Amino acid sequence: METDFRSLPESMEAEELAAYFNKFLSECGKNDYSLYALKQLYELAYRQWDTYEALNPEIGEKIEAYLMSAMNLKSYEITDVIISIVENLSLKNVFLYLLDCRSSIGSASIRHLIDEAEESYADTIDDPYNNDDDDDGWL
Repeated sequence: METDFRSLPESMEAEELAAYFNKFLSECGKNDYSLYALKQLYELAYRQWDTYEALNPEIGEKIEAYLMSAMNLKSYEITDVIISIVENLSLKNVFLYLLDCRSSIGSASIRHLIDEAEESYADTIDDPYNNDDDDDGWL
């Protein structure tokens, strides 16, 4: 990977990040499913979370496809990073896939990661910023 996304500013606009997500997908999207690549994607996901804006749906679909290809439910480290990305980008389809696979995973520690994710944000995966209809000024 040519770009190290850890060097990006902590705070960025969603439009700026969209370009970096596309750059990630063009550099890694079809052949690099390494832990390093996933950690680079996490850097972007973390910054996207801080925008308080939903990820562009087209980019979201591509990231979901990438994560499904990168999925390795025998690796604690990979599963942990994927769960973090899913949480920060609110990727419901990957989240539901993890929940569906949980009972067939041999590692108790990986099942525990998924259990914790479910407990933490299963109710808000569709609306992580709690944008309900009562406009009280809070996120």
